[in-house]
Amino acid sequence: MVNLLAWFLQEFVIGNWRVFLINIIQAVIFLIAGILIGILIKFILKKLIEKANLQKIVRQSFIELFVSIIKWSIYILFLSLALKQLEIPELTNWLTSILTIIPALVGALLLIAAGFAIAVYLRDLIEESNILYYKVLSIIVFYFVLYVFCIFALKTALISLDKNIVNIIVIILTGLTFAGIVYWHARQK
Repeated sequence: MVNLLAWFLQEFVIGNWRVFLINIIQAVIFLIAGILIGILIKFILKKLIEKANLQKIVRQSFIELFVSIIKWSIYILFLSLALKQLEIPELTNWLTSILTIIPALVGALLLIAAGFAIAVYLRDLIEESNILYYKVLSIIVFYFVLYVFCIFALKTALISLDKNIVNIIVIILTGLTFAGIVYWHARQK
């Protein structure tokens, strides 16, 4: 019995503690490297933005949002690497599932913002052309581009769900959105 207990302590406690301690040290190194790389990338991006004079074209708050998204994406990547290094399956799986949601939501918001900018640009371009029925065409193009980007954003945000569930949600939201647009335009006339 004593030999069995000694074998258990040596095999599982002492042996695994050494490996676990090495994994903790490597995880801390990943975290520190991620923080340093995130700060360095933020600094480099700010210098590039200043040299390109993007503040004249784009609002400063949007630039700050973009830089923060890049910085936090790097932090999340290195945090995920550090968690995988610890080799604690329950904790790693749980936190990894949470960490995949955050970039998905950020990506969805970026898709919506890009879609809106493209839709407004195309609408204005069509309205300036003064072609026949340009108002109707500009409205159709505006809503179509918004719809396409919103669908991609929704599928990006719900990436962790089953594809069939996401498709059902897309169909329901498409019907509701179409009904809302029709109602809004009918009320304006």
